[in-house]
Amino acid sequence: MAKAKELKRENFDVSPEQQAALETLQGILDVPSKKDAMLFAVNLTLHLAVEARKGNQIFVGDPSKDDLTRVIMLGIEKPAMAKWLYLVAQAHPWKKQLFVKGRKLPAAAVWTGMVANNLSVQEAAENWELPVDAVQEILEYCQTNKVLLEMEAQEELRILEEKGIGIVAKNSRR
Repeated sequence: MAKAKELKRENFDVSPEQQAALETLQGILDVPSKKDAMLFAVNLTLHLAVEARKGNQIFVGDPSKDDLTRVIMLGIEKPAMAKWLYLVAQAHPWKKQLFVKGRKLPAAAVWTGMVANNLSVQEAAENWELPVDAVQEILEYCQTNKVLLEMEAQEELRILEEKGIGIVAKNSRR
């Protein structure tokens, strides 16, 4: 055990949601305390960050089916954005998704609009006054970055709920 002088006490507040997340992590990891769960998560994150810096990538799925999906470790690595012709990053406090170049139109807005209204690529291009190639690029981007878009949608819902605005998603499947 470390000497008392070597230890440093860390104190911070957590919201009820963060408390629930810590308790869930503690249960999943089957560790004796929330502190142990947090330290495990810190060590895992450090390991992933070191591997990402080496150029390694994370994939999930069933390897026996050759059905692996690339996972972008948000906060540790940045998605490659150089290949997009019609999409660009825009300054935003927390949103990282791309927008249609020259417009304040998030890629996810086009994608979800297409899904919700059962629009074809051609219909979407006409609806948003975009080239067909731009809509096809938006579809590719959104499918490639589905996890990011879902996380941002959840964050937006959380922010709205904090402001007292309740939104009930009838079919939030993307």
